[in-house]
Amino acid sequence: MIMTTLKACPNCSADLETTYQFCPQCGQNAHIHRFNLPHIFHEVFHAFTHADKGVLYLTRSLATRPGVTAREYVLEGKRKTYFNPFTFLLLVLGLNITVNSFVKPYTGQPDQASVSTQRATSTIPEAARPFYERRKQATTFIEKHINIVGLVAIPIFTLIFWLCFLRSGINYAEHLVANVFFSSFFSLVSVVVTLVLGFLLHAYLPFLNRILLVFQLVYLTIGYYQFMNYHRPVQYVRTGAVSLLALITWFVFSAGAVMLYIKFGG
Repeated sequence: MIMTTLKACPNCSADLETTYQFCPQCGQNAHIHRFNLPHIFHEVFHAFTHADKGVLYLTRSLATRPGVTAREYVLEGKRKTYFNPFTFLLLVLGLNITVNSFVKPYTGQPDQASVSTQRATSTIPEAARPFYERRKQATTFIEKHINIVGLVAIPIFTLIFWLCFLRSGINYAEHLVANVFFSSFFSLVSVVVTLVLGFLLHAYLPFLNRILLVFQLVYLTIGYYQFMNYHRPVQYVRTGAVSLLALITWFVFSAGAVMLYIKFGG
């Protein structure tokens, strides 16, 4: 690999000395090289496995100590240690959309169930058919645009946690970043569970929803216990109660939005 030592930074035009490893103005590498296939493979591998801020490191941290990870990044300023949570969220939501487009967890049905659904549709009164069609449209929207649903959920969850932990001094924006971490990992788990159940079972949607609901409640309870730097086991009760309240609030909000669309949507 042929390296080129730069006399001026190509990014900000600052003067560089031969001893510089990086530009003192903007941090650009002072030694560059032309791209080739081995370098690309190295960069991709490095991006996912780099010990201090790779995707795999962040995933492992969120799996084993979610609240500590969020606390270190948000409250202790260890921003270089972890992969950017917002980038991670977008990557996971993109993966979620891809998996849903193949597995179709909300609209895909076994053949026998499809026949039953068609028979049931034929018996629906004419006046009720627009409501039935809008319900199908809402379900399809959730499946195809799970990323939008996930993004809308985060500020609502954040609002509940911020209000319930107002005395902690942690502001709304800091709670928001913590919830980006937690929601990203939850979405990643939902991708894995959807894939596994999609290949193993047919009519699995109720089972899928129950698994994810229980997991999210437990994960948020543990995550916020660590994020708030609690040490007494009894404080799990508080974080668990707040997590349950956040889930109920989101359920009421999302179910209400769907019901309003079914009733009044065009």
